[in-house]
Amino acid sequence: MKRLLRVRFTGPLVGTALIAALSTSAFAYFSSEGLGNASAAVSKLTTSTIASATPAAGGTVALSWSAATAPGEEAVKYYVTRDGGDPGGTCAAPAVPAAATSCTDKEVPIGAHVYTVTAVWRSWTTTTAPKSATITIGAADRFTIAATTTTPAAGASDNLTITAKDVNGATVTTYTGSHSLVFSGASSSPGGTAPTVVNSSGTAVAFGAATAISFTAGVATVTSSKNGLMKLYRAGTASVAASEGSINTPVPLAVTVSAGAASKYTLAAADTTPEAAELDNLTITAADAYGNTATTYTGTHSLVFSGASASPAGNNPTVSDREGVAIAFGAATQIDFSAGVASASGAANGAMALYKSGAASIKATEGSLTNSTALAVTVAAAPAAKLVLSAATTTPVAAATDNLTTTAQDVYGNTATSYAGAKNIVFSGAIAGPAGTVPTVVNSAGTAINFGTVTALTFTSGVAAVTSSKNGLLRLYKAGATSVSASDGTISTATPLAFTVAVGTAARLGVTSVTASAGTIGSPCLFTCPITTLGNGGTVTAKVSVTDSAGNTVSELGTGHTAKVTTTGGTIAGTPLTLEATGPAVSSTSFTYTAPASGNFSNTVTVATNTGTVYTSATFTPSK
Repeated sequence: MKRLLRVRFTGPLVGTALIAALSTSAFAYFSSEGLGNASAAVSKLTTSTIASATPAAGGTVALSWSAATAPGEEAVKYYVTRDGGDPGGTCAAPAVPAAATSCTDKEVPIGAHVYTVTAVWRSWTTTTAPKSATITIGAADRFTIAATTTTPAAGASDNLTITAKDVNGATVTTYTGSHSLVFSGASSSPGGTAPTVVNSSGTAVAFGAATAISFTAGVATVTSSKNGLMKLYRAGTASVAASEGSINTPVPLAVTVSAGAASKYTLAAADTTPEAAELDNLTITAADAYGNTATTYTGTHSLVFSGASASPAGNNPTVSDREGVAIAFGAATQIDFSAGVASASGAANGAMALYKSGAASIKATEGSLTNSTALAVTVAAAPAAKLVLSAATTTPVAAATDNLTTTAQDVYGNTATSYAGAKNIVFSGAIAGPAGTVPTVVNSAGTAINFGTVTALTFTSGVAAVTSSKNGLLRLYKAGATSVSASDGTISTATPLAFTVAVGTAARLGVTSVTASAGTIGSPCLFTCPITTLGNGGTVTAKVSVTDSAGNTVSELGTGHTAKVTTTGGTIAGTPLTLEATGPAVSSTSFTYTAPASGNFSNTVTVATNTGTVYTSATFTPSK
């Protein structure tokens, strides 16, 4: 509306007229022209009308309203109130009005609601008449889950149906499109296979990870093995739930998963570090492909056990059958199963005895069933029951050193590793050499100890071995066959160690086949030989031999070797003497010493090289 007013501004009347003109409309707008006269174009901000307030499932209301007009060029803006308060969604609130003439209010609670739209132009506002809208189905508040079956087998496909519901349980048909759900409530199988749900693209996604699921009219169903195909792998109960942000599953889907058919065994033992021969109760479980106990595997089954060896003494590992009979590894063993499990009872139905110390990997097999991961067992030796000797060589040369190893073993031949530290060992069996030298073993301190005397040796994990020529260095002096035994006073060698001692290199002359007409011949009588109380005119006869350093007679000396005999008193007959070229190196003839006819005497008779290789001389000392 536009009027042309001519007004004279005179006194109080002028002010009264202006106020009266303004009071006729809260939204009048004036313009003036000329002096003393005023020309005003009067307009107003019009009021909008809400054309529609359309509620929809899911708690949304679509609003639209007519545009308001204003006298100026500036755009009119609007804000919406719901029940006197701020709206949601795309609707503008009083604090930030917008130019749009439509919007969608979201997250509107179930029930009746009143809307108004207020137009804003500069400082002027107009508000529409109220418009009501009633929400009957609210926003998605929860999920419900159903399945083709709630008793699937482990690893079987199970189609889920997931429905978005409002707080009152009504299906929220506007909940559509792809949503990122996280599934929970089921665990991985004993074998580590995680439960999965196939997403809308066909990829199996593990529980706990975001899974894209497509909804149509509030419901997600499986199509072509996609969009909700579930597989659970752990036998037992599960409570499957889905969530997206604040939307969850107040009542999870209760599922009972059954194990699949038996495909392997798992083994457990009462003790994985048993002592040799100790009965060790096995628990044998038939499991499906995912490690669940196959409860349908029952009755008597014929198992073959493997993975352990016989002990050094020949004792075979065994497992007792259902009757309590110990069956050797490698032979069929009748074992009773109940609900997929076989447990040893007393000494029957799976009591295992291993005899070889060390690591073993036990397996059980029946046809195609076996344990994919062998049962690791470490067998400890039983207490020491005997000593066992071994040597660097069992054909040593007389007087040469030979490394002797002394090992403590249990009754099954395992090294008794608990036998350790300093032990007092007495060696026996070998005798002194022809020259009287006693066999010796060097103790842990480095001292050579005669056979028959306590020899301190240090054992480490059941073994005493030579180190730096100590702790078992052996010397034998008598050529030929012999044997060596050992004892600590409690345990001994069950089987002596046999040696064949070889004669050493020719080194010395000796006297042999010594006889005297009277008196006593000392012992040993080889390199030196005291003959006492021979008497005046008494005689001594002897042959000459060539020996090694220990006094063992050598052989095959060859030609050209003779010995001569001299004395410091009395007389010698039969010298020089020729040594045999073949066979034992002994003179073929004897020499004779005759003592002085009267008076006391103590003579030295010397046997020395005459021709051939020079050897160390021998002496004997006859005396009255």
